[in-house]
Amino acid sequence: MEIFYSLWFWIGIIAVVGIIAGVVIHALDKKAEMAKHLADTQAGGDYRALAEQTLEANQALIQRLDVLDGRLAAVEKTLTDIPQ
Repeated sequence: MEIFYSLWFWIGIIAVVGIIAGVVIHALDKKAEMAKHLADTQAGGDYRALAEQTLEANQALIQRLDVLDGRLAAVEKTLTDIPQ
């Protein structure tokens, strides 16, 4: 039983236990993350409402940008059509 007195034996044991613990903790964390993700996707209604609100805001923004684009085109035409 001289092996238990060796420093390298204990360093190896600590490393192996640490690796096993890290793998187990990572697996449990991924399992909890997947359960949370699954619950979020099944609830889905909150995301749909948020998507609808964002869609309305984006459509309003696009309309305003189209108006600005038209005005900018008119100013650009005025500046390029200056008679000499």
